Amino acid sequence: MKSWLLCIVIVLSLMGTSNAQGNMAVGAGVVVSLPIGDFGDAANTGFGGTAAFEMSFLPQLTGVGNIGYITWGTDVDEVSFSAVPILAGVKYYFMPGVGFYGLGQLGLTIMSTEIPTFSFGGMTFGGGSESSTEFTFVIGAGYEVPVSPNFLLDFSGAFNVISDANHIALRAGGKLAL
Repeated sequence: MKSWLLCIVIVLSLMGTSNAQGNMAVGAGVVVSLPIGDFGDAANTGFGGTAAFEMSFLPQLTGVGNIGYITWGTDVDEVSFSAVPILAGVKYYFMPGVGFYGLGQLGLTIMSTEIPTFSFGGMTFGGGSESSTEFTFVIGAGYEVPVSPNFLLDFSGAFNVISDANHIALRAGGKLAL
């Protein structure tokens, strides 16, 4: 509970600081997730989407909050993993407001595992789902391409550290200035 409260306080303080300048944007994108390590042994490539809200509070520094959904299949029929990341952090632009940027985020990810049931000798085994909330650390980089004065294409790659579900997320999306 304290982790949730800390995340909310950080996001609200970033919003309060940046709202004075009025540089806000919303965005959405698709994600391809490449599981690595032990998670890569259990899961196949994942797919999902994200929604983001951004507020610029310095020419080269923007606060970012996002939520998403990613699902991974496995080699075992009907077994799957899914994640709902809830993150807040910053983008640092190497040139003010557009182009290449570095990304750092912290937050929580709700991880779920779906396990099918099977029958043997008239008895049913397995089944159900498990879920847990895990601390998440994200570091990455990206590039934004202006399409119009209020719309940018956003391409990024990030390393996501999530307990036993580490993965590399490749994202392509759009961002609309408000």
